[in-house]
Amino acid sequence: MPCEKCESKMRSLVTPNVSRDGSKRQVGVNKLVEIRGNRNFNDVSKGVCKICKTQLRINGKYCPSAYREGKCNICGKKMIDLSGHNMSMV
Repeated sequence: MPCEKCESKMRSLVTPNVSRDGSKRQVGVNKLVEIRGNRNFNDVSKGVCKICKTQLRINGKYCPSAYREGKCNICGKKMIDLSGHNMSMV
């Protein structure tokens, strides 16, 4: 659960001005070489959670289980006082 500051960052568009000048396709290129060159294997994980070491899908420090500790899962800032709470992930 992200804090208000991180939630507003998630709403903003990464590329607000998308301009398409023309076709990106090149004529006379070997298709096998072109497809193999476009693969990007690093898009799957953006990092590792500091608590449980699981792979993250978004840029952040913690997985959504950080809510158990009352932290924002993106910046790690303490959000909720958990002294009177009994929270579980069930």
